[in-house]
Amino acid sequence: MKAIASLIHREYLEHRGAFLFAPAILLGLFTLTIASALAVNKLSVPINVDMTSALRFYEFGFIIVSGLWMAYLSVALFFYYADAFSADRRNNSMLFWKSMPQSDFKILGSKMLAGMTLLPALIFGMLILTGIVLYAMTGLAVIALPNLVVPGIGEFVSATAQLGLFALIYLALALLWFAPFFAWVGMLSTVVGRWSIPLAFLIPGLAIVAENIFVRGVGGIIGDMFAAGGRPSGGFIAGYLAERSHFGFTDSDWQALFLSDNPLNVADLIQRLLAAVDWAQMAGGLAVAALFVFAASEYRRRVVVA
Repeated sequence: MKAIASLIHREYLEHRGAFLFAPAILLGLFTLTIASALAVNKLSVPINVDMTSALRFYEFGFIIVSGLWMAYLSVALFFYYADAFSADRRNNSMLFWKSMPQSDFKILGSKMLAGMTLLPALIFGMLILTGIVLYAMTGLAVIALPNLVVPGIGEFVSATAQLGLFALIYLALALLWFAPFFAWVGMLSTVVGRWSIPLAFLIPGLAIVAENIFVRGVGGIIGDMFAAGGRPSGGFIAGYLAERSHFGFTDSDWQALFLSDNPLNVADLIQRLLAAVDWAQMAGGLAVAALFVFAASEYRRRVVVA
């Protein structure tokens, strides 16, 4: 376990720029932008704002910034896995890392674990700090919005704790759901390096095209495109990948949540999220991710000279 912890710590040291420093800069710019808008009195609300509505604004603001941070994390993890598995092929060793007597599977497994645990935890910490900034800005907004009633510390702590728990559960489940995709990118990076970035999408795309050609033929594909208004039906591979690319609530669910007049019930949101997860697909995906990491480690052990 100490070796795994050391290897994960190495991943933090080598990639903290993307998962710590850059998010900290973005948070600083976000704070500066909001503070500047308040300073020049560019905020206005056309309706009366009471304690309840102000707290509701904070809750929805927290959900929105949660989505933005998760989008940033998704992009950062994609490029992390597109490079991390092949990084040791170059002579970029740090301190004693290069000489650690660990198996290839343990080394690549530590990279996978780092991308599923420590690195997302840094982004989650930035999310909590963003919530604190939002609350602080709400307090300063009283200057520009005299009708605004700032929620008390108790309401703020309660709302942040509940929304933070929901965001943490959503993030953890989403990472597990998309683990096969990240492992796929990492496996490709072991073989082709950074060419894994386009190939991660090109190979499935070619598989979809090949399936359509062999199953329905070129004439069938063209006929389907005319029948579907210019869009091919896709086939089994396309349908499965489209299903796997979606997680959690649908757009209509989020729209209904934002337009609802009912108080935000985080416990109900968590229950609905857990009910929406296809646990069999989750378990199968994790097994596939483990196989991808194992295949990458075997290739690295047999072919790659670090």
